Amino acid sequence: MIEIGRIVVKTAGRDAGCKAVIIDILDDKYVLVDGETRRRKCNILHIEPLNQIIKIGKNASHEEVAKAFDELGLKARLTKPKPKTARPRTKRKTPEQLRTQKEEKRKLRDIFKPRKKEEKQETKEATLEEKAGLAEGKEESKEVKPIEKKEHKKKETTKIKKS
Repeated sequence: MIEIGRIVVKTAGRDAGCKAVIIDILDDKYVLVDGETRRRKCNILHIEPLNQIIKIGKNASHEEVAKAFDELGLKARLTKPKPKTARPRTKRKTPEQLRTQKEEKRKLRDIFKPRKKEEKQETKEATLEEKAGLAEGKEESKEVKPIEKKEHKKKETTKIKKS
């Protein structure tokens, strides 16, 4: 039943429901089909053979399959290869361009560079009043009275010894 030139209908996959012709028998499970479907290997369990047979050679080209389908009144899938386009080559940078690029990166790095540890420590030593601008001089900032702390009474708890 499975032979070269047999018209089949694909029952599974993206091309399901489309008619094709068997071009080549690859092994006991796979055949090569072409026609309304894409030209590809197909499992014999995914095709349903019909009674029609076309006289076509083994590994026939797509043009031959299209002519045979036109005689039957069917349209073969039009496949056209993509045109080859030349990919533009990337130009290598000159040593001068590389130097300028490195300089720009250094400048940006210096701008966004985090502060040094020494600068951070100096800012921590300043009191809140100095930061707010309330302190008039260094002498007054030293005379700041500490806030009195209230003593809290601790609750006495008794521990019971377990024997």
